[in-house]
Amino acid sequence: MMLCPTMPYLPRDLLRRAALAAAVLLSVSATGAANEDISAVYTGNSVSIVISAAPGSLQDRYARTIGRYLIRHIPGSPSIQFENMQGSSGRKATAWLYERAPRDGLTFAALMPEVIMAPLVGDGPTEKYDPLKFNYLGSAASAVFVCIARPDAPVTHFGQVKDQRLVIGAVDDGGATQDIAHALVNLAGARFRMVPRYEDEDQLLAALEHGEVHGACGYNWSGLRTRRPELIKEKKVSILLQVALRPRPDLSVRGVPIVWDFVDDAGHRAALELLAGIQEIGRPYAAPPRVARRRVTALRVAFERTMKDIDFKADARKSDLDISPTYGDDMQRMIEKMYRTPKDIVEKARAARKPGGATETGATQAASPTEPQEDASPPNG
Repeated sequence: MMLCPTMPYLPRDLLRRAALAAAVLLSVSATGAANEDISAVYTGNSVSIVISAAPGSLQDRYARTIGRYLIRHIPGSPSIQFENMQGSSGRKATAWLYERAPRDGLTFAALMPEVIMAPLVGDGPTEKYDPLKFNYLGSAASAVFVCIARPDAPVTHFGQVKDQRLVIGAVDDGGATQDIAHALVNLAGARFRMVPRYEDEDQLLAALEHGEVHGACGYNWSGLRTRRPELIKEKKVSILLQVALRPRPDLSVRGVPIVWDFVDDAGHRAALELLAGIQEIGRPYAAPPRVARRRVTALRVAFERTMKDIDFKADARKSDLDISPTYGDDMQRMIEKMYRTPKDIVEKARAARKPGGATETGATQAASPTEPQEDASPPNG
């Protein structure tokens, strides 16, 4: 029998002592992490919040308002800095947080909820992050998406879009203005012709005002109400539909129907519930993977205390920012539960987010056989 020359013989007692020493070192390391002085971690340091949207956006306003109060509730009273990292509908910042962000508890990000769900119901293999490995700190508010239309649009009620086609605009790099519209076509029978050629939601609203499109779907109601209130007050747009798990009172009182009024099929309903579920955490914040547990806990506690801070809530009201928080542990469990959704429902939801009708990207493409082309031209097209 040949003996491996690279494997020296070690007495059994020596092996036992080596294993015991290694265990002791691991125990000391774990005990040190458990007893870490959190105040010392943050004293004299700066917390960085990366914002996955452009400066001046609603996401940006939320993050900067929250950040100013959050540092008051972190032991050690750190300073704070902000960085905007917009791109690919929030995917750029999310991938950076997963792959490159420091794991020291000093950096976290304001993410987009639909990006958290993308690996589940989107083109999962193309995503460069695993949402289940993030450390979620909480969400500041739930989100309600709406469908809006010009007063001269061919429909005045969402129930009419099953019979009359509506030309809607969308942001060109994806996101809710495409996903929600496709889902309504595939699961609620809407007849939309999408024009996905706008750089951002501001450009999309400008196109609607100028008559390039009839309307849009997947626009955040809070964002519309706070950033362009004149469109509502001056009745330059009508609200056709609200998309959320539960109806929002200030929309219901306006007579705006909820999407569930138009979805009868049980399978379609389950798929749409999965897609709408992520809206419950419409303003999510997360730290990178592999951050020490005590540091994550410190950030979660600071987030919760910020949401309950009287001065913060007064500032949020003054800035017209809706606050309906979900806290870190609950948010983590909610996302994990979504990722345990039965495969058949996930597949139906994934298919629902894909184009099901005509699309315009500069030149008119052929519509599907069930979508006649003669009524498809844009208002001024």
